[in-house]
Amino acid sequence: MKNELKWVSAPDQQFPMQLSEKGLDFSKRTAFFFYFSGMVAVLSMFWVMALSVKLIYMTQHDPNIPSYYKTIAFMCLAISAVSLYSFYRLYMDRRAYRKEINIDNGLVNYHEYTRKGETEWSEKLKRYEGVYLKHYSYKGVDSWYIALVHPDSSKSVPVFAPDYESRLAGEEEKRTLLAQYGSRFGLMTIYEKPSEKKEEGS
Repeated sequence: MKNELKWVSAPDQQFPMQLSEKGLDFSKRTAFFFYFSGMVAVLSMFWVMALSVKLIYMTQHDPNIPSYYKTIAFMCLAISAVSLYSFYRLYMDRRAYRKEINIDNGLVNYHEYTRKGETEWSEKLKRYEGVYLKHYSYKGVDSWYIALVHPDSSKSVPVFAPDYESRLAGEEEKRTLLAQYGSRFGLMTIYEKPSEKKEEGS
């Protein structure tokens, strides 16, 4: 099964385990779609703003144009400006975002960078409750993931997320993978079926 999370492990598939994520770290196809769509959206907003300014000018010099056109033009101008600013904020937030997780020597080291600042912490593996396999449904699509679960949910760490095809893996395959992660981390495993909350494993 393919792990969608970009964890990098030692050659023996043990430790260290490292995960590095960037806000704009897209695949080629996704990157093309993101930047192309963004460019079209930005150009469209500028075009609407230019037309709105022109319409405002025309309403002031052409008495045949209804006065309410000016109100509509101001509304379009304001909406486009707010949308453009929101898109800019989103782009800058994603550009600044970076997350790095390193698991080694019995420690989980976490470092996250955003435009608002940095979040950093270190936690011992033995303080984690266990390795959980959890099922979930998102927009009608059923899937699952494996995570190191901590009493403080902000310190829980996903370690495996299947690709679209692997989400349909059988229960035996998922239990085997869960046991492998449990053995690697030296923690108990818990398999949560879709229809129930918790089922204790090894």
